[in-house]
Amino acid sequence: MDVADGVTMSMEGTILFVEDSEDDREMMRFAFKKAGVHNPVHEVHNGDEAISYLSGEGEYADRERFPLPCLVITDLKMPGVDGFEFLEWLQDQPEFAKVPRLVLSNSLIESDVTRAAALGACAFFVKPGQFDELIRTVAEMNEDWITEHCPLT
Repeated sequence: MDVADGVTMSMEGTILFVEDSEDDREMMRFAFKKAGVHNPVHEVHNGDEAISYLSGEGEYADRERFPLPCLVITDLKMPGVDGFEFLEWLQDQPEFAKVPRLVLSNSLIESDVTRAAALGACAFFVKPGQFDELIRTVAEMNEDWITEHCPLT
């Protein structure tokens, strides 16, 4: 493990994926594979679980099983703590200041893009309707964000 700015960062290049839809999680699993993303991806279902994961609470206390991520991908519209509230929480956690946050949402509303950026999102991707487009989106994430911030050792 490597220590950067007081946070133990995973050498494994772990990605935290926050998504409430099982269908979307399943599609992303295939898209990661098809786009050549080999990083481990930990999935949580909403902002509440993401906060517990990052805080190391409950089952997420075991950092061998649940290492801190080098990148977060979150949906916005989720039950409980939604993506905006999660981004807001992240913004208040200085130990995660250097962890890039990407938004992957169905929202095409410009105010959502603006709000997500104001809350620290580095990039905003709209969930495409076709699987081949999703693979291209994930490949873009990989090229622009994952390989840079989550190199595999």
